[in-house]
Amino acid sequence: MLKPLLGNWKVIACQLHTRWLPLSIFKEFVYEFKDNDTYFIDWAHLTYPDFMGGFPKSKSGKVTIDTSVTPHAMDFIPDEGPFSGQKVEGIFELDHDIFKANFAFPGNPRPQGFSSQQGEVYEVWQRLA
Repeated sequence: MLKPLLGNWKVIACQLHTRWLPLSIFKEFVYEFKDNDTYFIDWAHLTYPDFMGGFPKSKSGKVTIDTSVTPHAMDFIPDEGPFSGQKVEGIFELDHDIFKANFAFPGNPRPQGFSSQQGEVYEVWQRLA
Protein backbone atom coordinates (compact mmCIF):
# COMPACT_ATOMS: atom_id res chain seq x y z
CA MET A 1 0.00 0.00 0.00
CA LEU A 2 1.20 3.50 -0.77
CA LYS A 3 1.91 4.96 2.70
CA PRO A 4 0.41 8.40 1.99
CA LEU A 5 -2.96 6.71 1.36
CA LEU A 6 -3.13 4.89 4.70
CA GLY A 7 -5.94 6.07 6.93
CA ASN A 8 -9.46 7.38 6.41
CA TRP A 9 -10.86 9.34 3.46
CA LYS A 10 -14.30 10.96 3.15
CA VAL A 11 -16.00 11.14 -0.25
CA ILE A 12 -16.67 14.82 -1.06
CA ALA A 13 -17.77 14.56 -4.71
CA CYS A 14 -18.97 11.73 -6.93
CA GLN A 15 -19.81 11.37 -10.61
CA LEU A 16 -21.42 8.12 -11.78
CA HIS A 17 -22.00 7.25 -15.46
CA THR A 18 -21.26 10.92 -16.46
CA ARG A 19 -23.69 12.43 -13.90
CA TRP A 20 -22.78 14.26 -10.71
CA LEU A 21 -24.60 12.82 -7.72
CA PRO A 22 -26.22 14.85 -4.94
CA LEU A 23 -24.20 15.01 -1.72
CA SER A 24 -26.95 13.18 0.18
CA ILE A 25 -26.21 9.97 -1.76
CA PHE A 26 -22.50 9.60 -0.89
CA LYS A 27 -21.84 11.93 2.05
CA GLU A 28 -21.50 9.09 4.58
CA PHE A 29 -18.98 6.98 2.62
CA VAL A 30 -15.61 6.82 4.40
CA TYR A 31 -12.83 4.70 2.93
CA GLU A 32 -10.16 3.23 5.18
CA PHE A 33 -6.93 1.97 3.62
CA LYS A 34 -4.88 -0.43 5.71
CA ASP A 35 -1.22 -1.40 5.44
CA ASN A 36 -2.13 -5.00 4.54
CA ASP A 37 -3.37 -3.89 1.07
CA THR A 38 -7.03 -3.94 2.03
CA TYR A 39 -9.78 -1.37 2.16
CA PHE A 40 -12.92 -0.98 4.23
CA ILE A 41 -15.86 1.37 3.52
CA ASP A 42 -18.04 2.63 6.35
CA TRP A 43 -21.73 2.83 5.34
CA ALA A 44 -21.08 0.61 2.30
CA HIS A 45 -24.54 -0.94 2.59
CA LEU A 46 -25.95 2.29 1.17
CA THR A 47 -26.31 2.18 -2.60
CA TYR A 48 -26.53 4.63 -5.43
CA PRO A 49 -30.10 5.05 -6.73
CA ASP A 50 -31.48 2.73 -9.39
CA PHE A 51 -31.87 5.61 -11.87
CA MET A 52 -28.07 5.98 -11.75
CA GLY A 53 -27.58 2.31 -12.50
CA GLY A 54 -27.29 1.29 -8.87
CA PHE A 55 -23.94 0.27 -7.46
CA PRO A 56 -23.93 -1.44 -4.11
CA LYS A 57 -20.48 -0.94 -2.65
CA SER A 58 -18.62 -3.88 -1.18
CA LYS A 59 -17.59 -2.93 2.34
CA SER A 60 -14.16 -4.51 2.01
CA GLY A 61 -11.65 -6.03 -0.35
CA LYS A 62 -8.12 -5.97 -1.69
CA VAL A 63 -6.43 -2.97 -3.28
CA THR A 64 -3.38 -2.82 -5.56
CA ILE A 65 -1.51 0.31 -6.59
CA ASP A 66 0.95 0.92 -9.41
CA THR A 67 2.76 4.28 -9.29
CA SER A 68 5.12 3.37 -12.14
CA VAL A 69 2.43 4.36 -14.69
CA THR A 70 0.89 7.76 -15.42
CA PRO A 71 -1.77 8.30 -14.32
CA HIS A 72 -1.17 6.01 -11.33
CA ALA A 73 -3.27 2.84 -11.31
CA MET A 74 -5.42 1.58 -8.42
CA ASP A 75 -7.49 -1.57 -8.59
CA PHE A 76 -10.08 -2.89 -6.13
CA ILE A 77 -11.13 -6.51 -5.79
CA PRO A 78 -14.32 -6.48 -3.67
CA ASP A 79 -15.02 -9.29 -1.20
CA GLU A 80 -18.79 -9.21 -1.80
CA GLY A 81 -21.54 -7.67 -3.88
CA PRO A 82 -22.15 -7.78 -7.63
CA PHE A 83 -18.43 -7.41 -8.43
CA SER A 84 -17.14 -9.85 -5.80
CA GLY A 85 -13.75 -11.22 -6.82
CA GLN A 86 -13.65 -9.09 -9.99
CA LYS A 87 -11.07 -6.38 -10.64
CA VAL A 88 -12.42 -2.82 -10.63
CA GLU A 89 -9.68 -0.94 -12.51
CA GLY A 90 -8.98 2.70 -11.79
CA ILE A 91 -6.62 5.63 -11.96
CA PHE A 92 -5.77 8.13 -9.24
CA GLU A 93 -4.02 11.37 -8.33
CA LEU A 94 -2.99 12.35 -4.81
CA ASP A 95 -2.47 16.01 -3.88
CA HIS A 96 -1.65 16.15 -0.17
CA ASP A 97 -5.03 15.58 1.50
CA ILE A 98 -7.16 15.45 -1.67
CA PHE A 99 -7.44 12.22 -3.64
CA LYS A 100 -9.09 11.87 -7.07
CA ALA A 101 -9.91 8.45 -8.50
CA ASN A 102 -11.88 7.17 -11.47
CA PHE A 103 -12.87 3.49 -11.58
CA ALA A 104 -14.33 1.37 -14.39
CA PHE A 105 -16.83 -1.33 -13.55
CA PRO A 106 -15.75 -4.87 -14.58
CA GLY A 107 -16.04 -5.37 -18.33
CA ASN A 108 -15.03 -1.77 -19.09
CA PRO A 109 -11.50 -0.58 -19.91
CA ARG A 110 -9.43 1.29 -17.33
CA PRO A 111 -10.44 4.99 -17.32
CA GLN A 112 -8.22 7.45 -19.17
CA GLY A 113 -9.18 10.68 -17.41
CA PHE A 114 -10.70 12.22 -14.31
CA SER A 115 -14.32 12.50 -15.40
CA SER A 116 -16.58 9.48 -15.45
CA GLN A 117 -17.85 8.00 -18.68
CA GLN A 118 -20.57 5.36 -18.98
CA GLY A 119 -19.51 2.38 -16.84
CA GLU A 120 -17.29 4.46 -14.56
CA VAL A 121 -17.44 6.18 -11.19
CA TYR A 122 -15.26 9.21 -10.41
CA GLU A 123 -14.81 10.22 -6.78
CA VAL A 124 -12.96 12.96 -4.93
CA TRP A 125 -11.93 12.16 -1.37
CA GLN A 126 -10.56 14.28 1.47
CA ARG A 127 -8.31 12.87 4.20
CA LEU A 128 -9.86 12.75 7.66
CA ALA A 129 -7.71 13.80 10.61
